[in-house]
Amino acid sequence: MKINNLWEELSFEINTCKIFKKSEKDSKVLLGGGNRNSNLLFIGDDPNLFEDDGVFFKNLYELVDLSPEEFYLTNIVKCNLKLKDLTQEEKKIYADVLDMQIALLNPKIIVTLGQEISRFLLRDHTLKISEIRGKTYDWDGGIKINPIYDPNFLLRNSDKKKGSPKWLTWKDMEEIKKIMEDIHE
Repeated sequence: MKINNLWEELSFEINTCKIFKKSEKDSKVLLGGGNRNSNLLFIGDDPNLFEDDGVFFKNLYELVDLSPEEFYLTNIVKCNLKLKDLTQEEKKIYADVLDMQIALLNPKIIVTLGQEISRFLLRDHTLKISEIRGKTYDWDGGIKINPIYDPNFLLRNSDKKKGSPKWLTWKDMEEIKKIMEDIHE
């Protein structure tokens, strides 16, 4: 089966499964967006990256001269819910969908946007984003994971001084850009 057919099948499953549409607000289920052939995958907790703070995320990647053609963006939660509000059964279903997306995308680097998704993918619910950001972790299939602060958190913290979360995230993004350039060489 061709990859495009698998994407269509995944999209159909997500859009017809009741677990992804909990309320009237969930008329549109977000699978993700961007370049499906990219080596770089950003994963957030919930679809708000496509909404209000999506502007902040856009500013973040433009700051280090990344273009949308250079990455794919998705979230573990595909509807209008928060990861922390899901039942264990729902988390398992969302994790299966995310695993399928990752397998279809086959990125070299995953950038996790915040503590919750970092804990989820790294399978350690005690991790603190302030301690794991700026580091690279080996993951399944030789994929590297680079956690950064959640754009929601950064929006609430205006401090841009050296050592602040915004400054550290900028440095993290510069490092991710360098890693991407090394992959392309």
